[in-house]
Amino acid sequence: MVIYPPLHALYSNERMLYVQRWNGSVMDNAAAYIKMLRIGDWIRFYPIFPLAGALCACGIAPELLPVLVIFMCITGYGFVVNNYYDVEIDRSHAGKVEKNTNPLVSGKVSKKGTLVLMGVLVSLSLCIAAAMSLSGLVCCLLCIGALTLYSAAPFRFKDRFLVDILTHGLMFGGLPVLAGYALAGGTLASPDPLLVGCALIGTLVCFEALIAHQICDYWEDRDSATTTVVRLGHRMGGILLGSMMAVSIAALELLALAIPFNAVLHAGVLVSLAAYPALSCRQEVMVQMKSTYSRVLVACMNLQR
Repeated sequence: MVIYPPLHALYSNERMLYVQRWNGSVMDNAAAYIKMLRIGDWIRFYPIFPLAGALCACGIAPELLPVLVIFMCITGYGFVVNNYYDVEIDRSHAGKVEKNTNPLVSGKVSKKGTLVLMGVLVSLSLCIAAAMSLSGLVCCLLCIGALTLYSAAPFRFKDRFLVDILTHGLMFGGLPVLAGYALAGGTLASPDPLLVGCALIGTLVCFEALIAHQICDYWEDRDSATTTVVRLGHRMGGILLGSMMAVSIAALELLALAIPFNAVLHAGVLVSLAAYPALSCRQEVMVQMKSTYSRVLVACMNLQR
């Protein structure tokens, strides 16, 4: 004799399975939209610049927190809008497909949902900025505008020779420093030399950030993109990166002459500026070192013969 479970038990089990599937789907969708922000690509680097500007204005103060929140939203927006407009290019980029850096490519998120995410990030950042400072709000609008023009057709500054590097330096370095200063209560009408120096160094470092990125992606980008390094060539890209490093160090030393500051801080910033290009291109450096080592080893073996 077969004993069947009561109907209410079957219904309860089906309902539980449905709820579990629904919860799993929601969590997967949320994770995919969070991945669109590519937080790991920028969280340890780009927030430094608005916070540096805020520190110039108010030192260690409560204003640092809203400045950080604003620029986490703005920077996240920049990476989301880049993914939105680069979906077809990323589809042909083997490395990005393998790492799934753009969930739009795999269909994990929708274009409509991505637009909503961009709207939320922009609205939140501008509402907080408007409550803090009018000049800070204007700087935030300029950052958002530059981030949009960098990726969006028909402007697409990222595909224009040298304009890509100039825009990247301003939208991630110089403008955030000025915005952080204004949001924290500083007056841009009469900025102090420290702010000008920080904005200049921030711009130069963010020039380097894009050049280094283009050098690392050169071999995959050369057939599908028109970046500055693709047009200049791999070797010239490395020379350009070294030149930007030298200019940023020169700017730091000029700033130190104009405004003497803590020797330990000076040394730390100097070492960071000198090491950044090699660290950002460490994979390329390792490949070149292995190649050089192999050539030297072959030459030594030939000499022994």
